[in-house]
Amino acid sequence: MQKNIDDICNAIDKLFLRNLELIEEKVSTNVQMELLLRSGYIELAKARYISGKENVSILQIPVNKENISSLFKLESKFIKESEDTIPSFDISLKEENEFEEDIQNPIKWFGVLVPQNLRTAQKRFQESVYLATKIANIHCELDSIANKLKALYLLKNAFCKQSE
Repeated sequence: MQKNIDDICNAIDKLFLRNLELIEEKVSTNVQMELLLRSGYIELAKARYISGKENVSILQIPVNKENISSLFKLESKFIKESEDTIPSFDISLKEENEFEEDIQNPIKWFGVLVPQNLRTAQKRFQESVYLATKIANIHCELDSIANKLKALYLLKNAFCKQSE
């Protein structure tokens, strides 16, 4: 009986340590994402300054939404762990031959010769999409750990009540 409670306590401790590691990773990834987004917006502002605010604005975005499509491909997977499933996300940039019909790179909406700052801003925003999927995966794992901890606490309470 005592060994079972010790095993449960050890499992709870391991889950808490993993929880703290994930929280630290999530905070550092959020900081990285904030820096990338800030850098992207600064590059976008520089591009607007160089090209003029009329050349880099919302007016260049196509009106009909049928021509707007994502450059990314999102894959959702469900990983089966013991008794619960954890969703996992993977994102990748589509290849040129994967575009349906006549979808083009959004940077071409602003002209053929766009400032380098605009290309840099696009790269920063694309990198932030990768970080967003990483944050989503961390969040899913944190939810899974919280569910496991609840189950272990219920099991521990049941053992404690039996020993009384």
